[in-house]
Formats: sequence, C-alpha cells, structure tokens
Amino acid sequence: MPHDVVSFLDMQLYAFDRKLLFLAPNRYLVDQTSDGNWVKTPEAPFNPNKGADSIVKFDTFGDGMGRYNVFNFQYVGDKYSYLKCSDPCAPNEMKNMQPGDVCCWICIPCEPYEYLADEFTCMDCGLGQWPTADLSGCFDLPEDYIKWQDAWAVGPVTIACLGFMCTCMVVTVFIKHNNTPLVKASGRELCYILLFGVGLSYCMTFFFISKPSPVICALRRLGLGTSFAVCYSALLTKTNCIARVFDGVKNGVQRPKFISPSSQVFICLGLILVQIVVVSVWLILEVPGTRRYTLPEKRETVILKCNVKDSSMLISLTYDVVLVILCTVYAFKTRKCPENFNEAKFIGFTMYTTCIIWLAFLPIFYVTSSDYRVQTTTMCISVSLSGFVVLGCLFAPKVHIILFQPQKNVVTHRLHLNRFSVSGTGTTYSQCKYGT
Repeated sequence: MPHDVVSFLDMQLYAFDRKLLFLAPNRYLVDQTSDGNWVKTPEAPFNPNKGADSIVKFDTFGDGMGRYNVFNFQYVGDKYSYLKCSDPCAPNEMKNMQPGDVCCWICIPCEPYEYLADEFTCMDCGLGQWPTADLSGCFDLPEDYIKWQDAWAVGPVTIACLGFMCTCMVVTVFIKHNNTPLVKASGRELCYILLFGVGLSYCMTFFFISKPSPVICALRRLGLGTSFAVCYSALLTKTNCIARVFDGVKNGVQRPKFISPSSQVFICLGLILVQIVVVSVWLILEVPGTRRYTLPEKRETVILKCNVKDSSMLISLTYDVVLVILCTVYAFKTRKCPENFNEAKFIGFTMYTTCIIWLAFLPIFYVTSSDYRVQTTTMCISVSLSGFVVLGCLFAPKVHIILFQPQKNVVTHRLHLNRFSVSGTGTTYSQCKYGT
C-alpha cells in the first residue's frame, strides 16, 4: 500500500477546510455538516502533505485508487516490438534521472574536458589535464612550445643566422683593416663594443626559440636588455662625444674632457653596467623558472612558458628605451655637424629607424599575447631587425669604402686638439680623440 495512504489510515482526526473527517469502522469517510448531520462520503480527495504532486483518492469501498503505467506491446512480424523508457547512454554521456521516476533518464554529454566519475556524474579534469579515451580518469597534457623544426622557428632562426654571419664579416673586415684611417676615425673601441651588442642581439633569437627551462629563462631576461644596452650605450657615447666636440668647435673652447678612447670605453661600460645591475636584481627578486599555462578557451593546449609576465619583460627594457631616446636626441642635435663629423648623420638614420621598428613592435606584442608563437616570432624578428639597422646604416658604408673604394680610406683632414679648428677636404669621418 502506498505510504501516503498508510499515513492517512493511521490518522484518527484530520482538519481539512474547517471540516472534521472521521474514519468510520466500515472504512467510509463521514463528514459533519453545518447543521450537525453526518454525511457519508464514498470518495474523498486527500493530500496529507501540502505541496505534493499527487492526490490520494478512495473508491466506494474505502480502498485507495490505483496508479498504473500502461505499456502497449505490439506484435510486428515475427517479433514483439521492444519498448523501453530510455536508451542506454553513450560512453561520453551521463544519466540524468527524471523527477519521480527511478527507471527513466535523459543522457547528457560530458564536456570535452570532463570524465565520468560514475554513470550519473561528469567531473572536470582541471586545467592542464584531459580525460582518457574511456573517460575513466584524466592525464597530464603534453607541454607545447616552439620547436626548431616549426615554421614559426625557421624564419626567425634563418634571419638571425644571416645577421650573425654579416656581423662576423664586418668584425673580420675591421680587424683586418684595424689601423686604416677610416677604422681609426670611426672609434675602433666603440665599434667593437657595438658589434658585440649586435651579435648578442642575434643570439637572443636562439634563446627565445629554445625550450623554456630555468637557465634559458634567465638568459632571455639577462640577454635581451643587455644586448640593447650594449648597442645603445656605445651609440650614446659616440653621439655625446660628437656633440661635445662640435660644441667645442663652435664655441672655440679648450678640448672637452673624457673624449679619449679609454674614457669613452669606460663611459660605455658604465652605462652597460647599469642594465646588468637592474637585471641581476630582477633575477634575484623573481627567480627564473617555468610554468604550465592554459588559456580557458583552449583547454586542450598547455603552453610551457617562463614564469615572467609580458609586462615585466617590457618593463625591464625601460632603461634601454631611455638610452634610445637620448641617442635619438643627440643624433638630431648633431644632424648639422660639418663634414668632419658626418658619422652623426648615419647614427641619426639608425636611431630614427630603430624608433619606428619598436613603435610598430609594441602594439603587435600586446595584441598577439594570446598566441605565443606569433608573439615569440615577432619579438625575434624585431630584435634581429634592430641589429640589421645598425649594420646597414653604420657599418655598411664603412665596409663598402674599405673593400671597394680604398682610395678614400686616407687621412684628408687634421683635427687640432688645442682649439678644435677643422680643416681639410675630401671624404672625412668623425673623430673624438683624434689627430692624424
């Protein structure tokens, strides 16, 4: 007998709509009306639990009304048709039982990143994991990173190799013609420092393409800012020297201080040391390492990255930006130098082009933050382009004269150090020490 009917039969007194209902010995319900008469009620609705979905009814004999599920089995051909409440769920589906029925369910597919904890529950594997083929558990997703054979790596590596070979060629030419007037007038010491910085910038591509590890991450953070600091510290020292010498020529003052080759080298190394100290402190405060990174919209991919934010990487270049700005200001200031100091014009072209490259790079770097391949490739190409700008604007004209116009690689002027009076004709080059 249903539980709700048993509960009703156990009751001896029940208040319902201000009427008293009594259970008669013959199981009929009787109702006392307002005039005091008792009226037999052969069938009465009863709901012992308000809010329940079902209503209990009794027939004329006081028995509860039955409830039935009616199934119609039909004979089709030589078999009976098979009738069932619910189809079995697929391996990637869970059962959602229907209210009030323990035999029927709805099959609901699990999400791609969920596994079946039981036949009624789909569970999230969590970021960095994926369900097994049979959905019985989860496994760690393999780490994704740029590999050397990827198309995203081939382009930047090719460009970097080409740039590094060009740098080596320029160094070879300068060493071979180290004592010629043009190389001397260019400031050999600063040129070699500058070429070292350019070569280091090309090496950064190999660090950014390599699989992230604590060592690689440390080299990335140390090398990127330092390579630029080496380049632009040398250029800043050059332009500052030219500006001071040019001002001395115009004003007729005595020889400026700290324009000897050794002084310029120490100034340049001091500027580079600032960047090294800043990066070293950064490495101590934020120890290099790797992390597994997963985008919520691409949960099937786990990216292996260095544990440093993109914003932190760019902030570390703040000092380099200051050097670039100062170089550009000095290059613009000395743009009208006399022919004796015409290297300032080439430095100006270098700095203007560098500014354009990095102004274009920064928005691309942030916009592509969701795709590490595009972001890394953009970074590598931008760094390499900065190196090509230095080689093309500063060293290509010198190498061309050394190799193909040796007749111009002669002393054609004398720079008097006492009053900086400049004389001479022909092709000339800036000097900051610099007698004949």
